[in-house]
Amino acid sequence: MTRHPMDFLREEFLDPMGVTQETLCKHLDLGSKTISELYSHKRGFSVATAKKFGKLLQVAPEQLLHMQAQYDLENDTAEYEVEPLELQHNTKELLDLLSNAVTMAVDLKTLYALFHGEFKTKPDLLKALFSNVPLNKTVKYMLDSAIGLSHLKKMYEYYLVKLNGKRHPHVDRMLLDDDTTALEKILNNEHYFNDPRDYEQYLFYRVAFLRKKHELLKFTKDPLQSKPVRQRAAYLYQFMTHQKVELDFEPTAVKLYAKSKRPMSDVNEYGVSSGVDLTRYEQFVQTGNY
Repeated sequence: MTRHPMDFLREEFLDPMGVTQETLCKHLDLGSKTISELYSHKRGFSVATAKKFGKLLQVAPEQLLHMQAQYDLENDTAEYEVEPLELQHNTKELLDLLSNAVTMAVDLKTLYALFHGEFKTKPDLLKALFSNVPLNKTVKYMLDSAIGLSHLKKMYEYYLVKLNGKRHPHVDRMLLDDDTTALEKILNNEHYFNDPRDYEQYLFYRVAFLRKKHELLKFTKDPLQSKPVRQRAAYLYQFMTHQKVELDFEPTAVKLYAKSKRPMSDVNEYGVSSGVDLTRYEQFVQTGNY
């Protein structure tokens, strides 16, 4: 049974020296109630108390705090109902895929380190990530873990240049454009996309990962942009932030994807029709699958 640190100090120093509680109050600048409660175990040693007693009696304060922690643990009989923290399904799935690819167990700490700067020291894992793991699995893990595209971009560039990796067309599409370029393509989509699925896939990846949402707001206010571009920017900004945007002109009906064959129906307050397919987008966000 661990002794209370006050008992230790009394038995080893204070009682043999004849030190009273009043003397301790004076030398330690502590109230009589504090000293009394330490003696009766109604109070534990804080960092400040341990340092004061340590300095007074030449005892390491770490020793007193360790004794206090041990004493508290042994004497705390309360039952605490805590729901275990479970590994997210998508994280576990990515760990399993990488473990199978490199034929060794990959733990959570290693996965975190891979995405946060240590990929240069883990070439086998980096190769497996881009060669053996479906992109939607990586995307879902990143969405769940709030990992931005900039992390993946650095990893991908190192994989291509230093490890002579094979290019991944979907990763290329997602990473090679910065946020501003991506928004330019999304908002002026009639100049960049011919296939609605191609556009939608690009849109979903970019909207899900876009961190600088104020860039969209800039498009809505830019008089040099066409009105359809400004309308689409206002619609997407509200879609992503749930904040309304005031346009300084009367919008006319436009499609989010200009070449969409969907009819011009359900035009919203920004005049945008055929907007984000919410069902498909939610599926993408929840599963990482497109």
